[in-house]
Amino acid sequence: MDLIERARAMVLNPGPTWPIIEQEKTDWPKLFFPYLATLALIPAVASFIGWSVLGFGSFGDVVRLPVLSGLGLMVSQYVLTLVMIFAWGWFINLLAPSFGGQSNLINGLKLTVYASTPAMLAGVFGAMPGLGFLSLVGGLYALYLVYQGLPVLMKNPPEKSITYMAMAMVTGIVGSLMLSMLSSLFMPSPVVGALGAQGSPSTSISTPQGDVPASTAPSKGDAPSDTLVTVKTPDGEVKVVAEGLQDMVKRLEAMAAEKEKAKAAQQK
Repeated sequence: MDLIERARAMVLNPGPTWPIIEQEKTDWPKLFFPYLATLALIPAVASFIGWSVLGFGSFGDVVRLPVLSGLGLMVSQYVLTLVMIFAWGWFINLLAPSFGGQSNLINGLKLTVYASTPAMLAGVFGAMPGLGFLSLVGGLYALYLVYQGLPVLMKNPPEKSITYMAMAMVTGIVGSLMLSMLSSLFMPSPVVGALGAQGSPSTSISTPQGDVPASTAPSKGDAPSDTLVTVKTPDGEVKVVAEGLQDMVKRLEAMAAEKEKAKAAQQK
């Protein structure tokens, strides 16, 4: 089987492809290697590029994970993808009799391995900040492929395919959440890791005498909503209430707007 040709057929011409897959004699190692093992590299590597090379963030603040942390998350995502697709095929196999189908573990694995093709390919968008949501399109198309393949591989009545697919989708989501929770026990969140052990944002300010760190913390004064910005300088710590700075900025903006209005009135 040519990997590229099979992937192309699953994306562009899935209807006639499912009966061909149903007739193929195989076992789960042949299903996973090299087909799924190769495709699963796409979202894993793309995520590493997005996390540790291009970075993630908004409003001009870009955070990049250390390379070793990014590699650890890449390997974790890769392994969990393989495990999740195997577990999903196993769940679909267990559900088959409930929807008038026939239990067949290999066919269940065929279904989830090949139906996941567009989701794996769309994983490339994980490398592009701001475009990761496009991976959802691949995931939705993968569900459509499951819907098409269920009556062919699991032998259920076609009229029950929508309900069968919905139940399979629920079990897939639950399984994915469980695996994500399990992985979080061994691998810290990339955002937490990037922001530091305390989870508080920090930065530094360049001065003629070198860089000095700055951090934020809730005020202990009478206004608990105020946030103190602490700047450590060679002469000691300087603390400024962030909300006071925000109010000053707003007043300056209002003054500038008034000047613009006055200038416009004079020109008229």
